[in-house]
Amino acid sequence: MNEKHSKWFRMLAAALMLTGMLSACSSPSKEASQDASGGAAGKDPVTLKVEVFDRGNAPAGAGPVTDNFWTQWIQKNFGDPNNIKLQFVPVPRNQEVDKLNVLMATGDAPDLVFTYDLNTINNYVKSGGLTELGKLIDDHGPNLKKFLGPDVLSYGVFSGKQYTIPAKRPLQHTQSSYIRKDWLDKLGLPVPKTTEEFYNAMKAFKEKDPGQTGGKVIPYSFSAMNGTTISTPGVLISSFVKPLSEEDFYATPELLKPGYKEGVRYLNKMNQEGLIHPDFALDKDGKTFERDVANGYVGAFTALAAHPALMGPGNVFDTLQKNVPGAEYAAMDPFTNEEGRTPKAIYDPVGLHILIPKSSKHAAEAIQYLDWMSKPDVLFTLTNGIEGQHHTVENGFPKAITTDEAKKTFYNNTDIALVINGKDFGSQDKNIEATSLAFPSYTELAKQTIKNALKDGYTNPRFDRPIDSEIKYSKTLADKAQEAVVKSILAKPNEFDGVFDSKTAEYVKLGGQAVMDEKRAAYKEMKK
Repeated sequence: MNEKHSKWFRMLAAALMLTGMLSACSSPSKEASQDASGGAAGKDPVTLKVEVFDRGNAPAGAGPVTDNFWTQWIQKNFGDPNNIKLQFVPVPRNQEVDKLNVLMATGDAPDLVFTYDLNTINNYVKSGGLTELGKLIDDHGPNLKKFLGPDVLSYGVFSGKQYTIPAKRPLQHTQSSYIRKDWLDKLGLPVPKTTEEFYNAMKAFKEKDPGQTGGKVIPYSFSAMNGTTISTPGVLISSFVKPLSEEDFYATPELLKPGYKEGVRYLNKMNQEGLIHPDFALDKDGKTFERDVANGYVGAFTALAAHPALMGPGNVFDTLQKNVPGAEYAAMDPFTNEEGRTPKAIYDPVGLHILIPKSSKHAAEAIQYLDWMSKPDVLFTLTNGIEGQHHTVENGFPKAITTDEAKKTFYNNTDIALVINGKDFGSQDKNIEATSLAFPSYTELAKQTIKNALKDGYTNPRFDRPIDSEIKYSKTLADKAQEAVVKSILAKPNEFDGVFDSKTAEYVKLGGQAVMDEKRAAYKEMKK
């Protein structure tokens, strides 16, 4: 390892665990297989390494995430015409930041990597670990530039330079809540519209066990609160937060916002009454949650709206239908604040951030790959599959085919189509319709969960500079915040205040105060 790489290793190794807490209708065409670089003749062969999420949910017979129908399709239509060999590098979804830090620190990172975590990106920028992309996009990414547009690309500017390529996110929805409608019907209860009605339904589920689970009922379920699973109690907790000034909204972490403690206390009460899974914190990958829902034990939960893990062919809801015929979930939006609204954080208009490590020798080819992907015909195929094989057309929108063969060759395609999170048909209504049709067995449910997730939604603050203290303390504070909430939920009622107050005090001392002070100063500078 030369001195330059050694220096880079030392700088990144210090932050190894940095992460945040707490997302043309045709068969492959001539455009899809067009030479992305304007001619591959005479080029030496190039191996382009691309990160891909491994979610551990490949259908039987689908092949691994590194070698399947779509990796082969990409090789045929992009790689072969350009004398480029695509090599896909798997990264476990629930370990993505930790794994990426290791790959970056050791110099083994693929040519294209990605993350959702802004603190991780800021650390790489500060450490000099990323390739500046502005000129590369100008020279090799005309389709990419046109597709994303200046507003989306602006989210990839750090310290005044284009260091990431943000994926476009046409729909900004995140979390929606679900409840067993067949259980409500059996008990003569309506779909809850307030927190009180929700609580009463959970009590009835526990006491009357309408699903006849034999004592295995989990009225309200969620997984570990580590930011990598699809379920969360965060929407419920945050509904207790009091109104804030804009400055306090920018400067105050969720854990310390007025009212947040009472939201955690509410879950403590639910735990004492047996209304949540007592071992939720052990379910770090969300698989226990998914099995419990599929087995018919779960009365309600809050999770990502219209998510393939739930509604995709052969996944959780389909398995539930096989295990418990007649089981049915409905969308609900019950967690009201003191103003009667149902607030919830939504995404920025961007998804994951695509990065090219400074160590990459194939940055131009990486941009060419993303440019090819951004062509309308290619992107449509990657996000919807091939007509007649993976979808039909209904009212101008692709509707998924759900045969076993289709399932084997069309799953997790959002992880392949890097430049977009979702589907873009030109308007919010059309995007909701198109997204819902991807789940033909649950179209109306998917549509309503998206609408609920967007209702009263707000985006989190965005600063015009890196917050250095947040980069420095992010991992420590994320772990401490998670510890504070988990231990408070599980505490004895008479010990709740002591546990929550002591853990939040530790949070403040471990860097929380420094982050708040820097954010407050940055906010005032922005408003000058």
